[in-house]
Amino acid sequence: MAITEIVGFAGAGLAGAAYVPQISHLIRARCSAGISRLAFAAWLLASVLITARAVAIHAAVFITLGGIQIVATTLIILYAARFQDTPCPSHHPARPGPRQASLAGRQMADIQVFRSQPMPQLDAAGPGGNVAGPGKEPLVHRS
Repeated sequence: MAITEIVGFAGAGLAGAAYVPQISHLIRARCSAGISRLAFAAWLLASVLITARAVAIHAAVFITLGGIQIVATTLIILYAARFQDTPCPSHHPARPGPRQASLAGRQMADIQVFRSQPMPQLDAAGPGGNVAGPGKEPLVHRS
């Protein structure tokens, strides 16, 4: 087996491992929030078509990758349909928890403090006027 083939199988395994967190969340949390079944259906069809070509040309690495993708996307589609409209607590659009409310309150307080600060008065020279450089006073002063 060539090194490139070994690397290819490692990549196929990595692609399969990348699906594990999504499938695990779907099954354990019974949560399908954020899953586009239409997108995964398109990926499933694409995987089937590409895998069919891989089988026709006897490309073992791509047959393996296609098989992994077909199984993973099929599981995601099935569980997303099964747990449709059942978001877990982390995805539920409920009122913010105590920590979130506290952060929101602090952000509003910061905004109020910022708004209550006086705006600095800027001296502006008219057309052709002299503008002060670093450490120099402007020639035009406000009274």
